[in-house]
Parts: sequence; C-alpha cells; structure tokens
Amino acid sequence: MSMLVSSRKNPAVTAYRELNSDRKCRERERKFNTEGVRLCEEVIRAGLTVTAAFLTESAEAKYPGICGLIRERIEPVTITDELGAYISDTKSPQGVFLTAEIPDSRLVTDSTECRLLILDGVQDPGNVGTMIRTCEALGTDGMILSPECADIWSPKVVRSTMGSLFRLPMTTASLPETIKKLRTEGFTVYAAVPDKTAKSIRETEFPAKCAVIIGNEGNGVSPEVINSADGNIYIPIRNAESLNASIAAAIFCYEMKG
Repeated sequence: MSMLVSSRKNPAVTAYRELNSDRKCRERERKFNTEGVRLCEEVIRAGLTVTAAFLTESAEAKYPGICGLIRERIEPVTITDELGAYISDTKSPQGVFLTAEIPDSRLVTDSTECRLLILDGVQDPGNVGTMIRTCEALGTDGMILSPECADIWSPKVVRSTMGSLFRLPMTTASLPETIKKLRTEGFTVYAAVPDKTAKSIRETEFPAKCAVIIGNEGNGVSPEVINSADGNIYIPIRNAESLNASIAAAIFCYEMKG
C-alpha cells in the first residue's frame, strides 16, 4: 500500500479537485474525473488511459476487485476516508476515484445507414447525460453537440451516462456548418419544435441517414440552426406545452430506428 495522504493541500488532490470543478481545465488538460466502482470499471473496460487514481482506506478493504484492476494500470494514491469525502462529487462516495484522458472523437458519418441526435445548446447536465445513455440504449449511431451544451466530461454528466459516454460516438462542433456537411453526405436533418405547423412524427418516415436536432430547454432550437435543417418536426402531445428535452430525444431516437 502506498503512503497514506490526508492533506487537502496535496498537489495531486488539488489537481483532481480543479479538474472536477473547471471545464476550462478539463478542456486544456484533455482529462476528466470519475468515481465509484461501476464507473471506474467502465473506464478501464473502455480502454481509456488512466492518469491518476485515488483509493480510500475503506475502499481498499471493501472493493478489492476494482482496486486490483486499477493497480494493474497505475499506482493509486491511498487517501483517508475524510479526504475521499472532500474530493467526492457525490453524497455517499465509495472511495474509488480515477482521472483519465478524454478520448478523441469517434463519430463516423459516411456509412449507408446512420442515425444521429444533435443537441443545440442543451445546458442541463442531467438532460445531456440521460440523452447519451438513451442514444446508446436505443441504437442511435452517435451524437453531435454544439459548444454551448453542458460539458459531457463534467462529473454530473459522466455519472448520469452510466458508462454510455465511453462507448457512444460523439463530437462537439458548430452546428450550422456541421449540418450543411451532413446534408451533402445524404442526411435528412429535422429540427424538433413544439409547433403543430411542423410535420408530425406520426407522419414521418425516417430515412436510413437522418438526424434530429433537440434544442435548449428554454428557447428550443436556435433560428440559425432551424434554417440549416431540411425541415421541422414535432411530437403531438395533449395539454402540456412541451416535453422534457430528454424525453423528446428518447421518442425521436426510438422512431429513427424504425
């Protein structure tokens, strides 16, 4: 076992905390944090490069399986349970923490069949994480996010994806230019709008190469992005003004697969 660390001023602890709280730091370092037995196992299973690890005294005794997997890749820093609670982003930490490199974009759009979800300024981390998990579960081939979306490598998004983030192909890009490129590649791109003058999802046959744009929770899809799409589409609903963005995304992902 490595030397026990208890100080909040330890440089490795300080670096972990900064990565947890600062998007610019994550973007600069091209690294992200995750914690908990299952998510840390998912990081290792996905083959991501682990650059730092922390294990509390309790975790060493309670979770020998994941602790052994981590030690096969990197020598972890052993920390006190109190320090584990300090660096944790959850209320009930399991005491297992990793820092890993952010993988390069894996999105491929040149296949004969490809269904994509595009997010335009979706800012709630829980919504973004749920959409990533839903895309993988329903067989959507990938996701494109505008730069204004919540950071997919923030602790809350990483946690809410339950590992799907490490497997679903995705990229972040300026949407008008990206949508224009998709259309030249044979995609039909729809903007999801709460507007009954748009085409109903019930009347839509999604082609083999298609994409649906989900907009910001408050303002919807931006006018510039709407103008770049092939057309608008909506989900008929009763009484309520609109659906939660992640619920709408799930319905579109399901329908796109046919």
